[in-house]
Amino acid sequence: MVTVAIIDDDKNTVDVFIEYLEIFDIKVVAVGHNGKDAVDIYKKYKPDITFLDLRMPEYDGIYALSEIRNLDPNANVIIVTAELGAKHSEKLDSLRPTDIFTKPFNMEQIQLAIKRITATKANTSGHDKEKKALVSITITNALDKMSPSATNEVGDRLYAKYHCYFTDCLEHPEYLRDILTEIFGNGALVVMNAIRNDLTEFEDQQPISNFLLVLSK
Repeated sequence: MVTVAIIDDDKNTVDVFIEYLEIFDIKVVAVGHNGKDAVDIYKKYKPDITFLDLRMPEYDGIYALSEIRNLDPNANVIIVTAELGAKHSEKLDSLRPTDIFTKPFNMEQIQLAIKRITATKANTSGHDKEKKALVSITITNALDKMSPSATNEVGDRLYAKYHCYFTDCLEHPEYLRDILTEIFGNGALVVMNAIRNDLTEFEDQQPISNFLLVLSK
């Protein structure tokens, strides 16, 4: 089942959108009303697609898309906006939204965009499993070289804090970076360098290159 999040401060738009999506067996996992909601929801649910309004109070869609890109450069974020001015258009170019629709949007276009995204996801899921396993083994080997207890402690804290396993770190390298820093302080750099070195030959493959990029920050 496809999971989506809807971030929009217009309640009527949200209600209608939810009804439409549910007709096509698309699960709305969360709804938010500003950019900060969008970031919190993405961290918690990591939906397949996030529908994001641009103009919202306090934290706007540009803020949300920028933060989500930092969390996951490959996130599927579709902008839905009543007005796309030159200022927003310029910023969006660098943030690479998956698609942009102007309100009132055409539901058939939305449906086609969802099908395109899910078809791409289905085609890459097998390769992603292999990459997840590769990253998981590399992390485990790097920690085992320190000590088996280090591997257990990092794994336990990942799960306790983020409900995340080593196999999930490919999609959430920021979780691994944070836990390593929390446990080892400056010594975390040694572990992250070891992981990066072992994965160097794969760095031209997405999403491994994104994983390495986050560990380098």
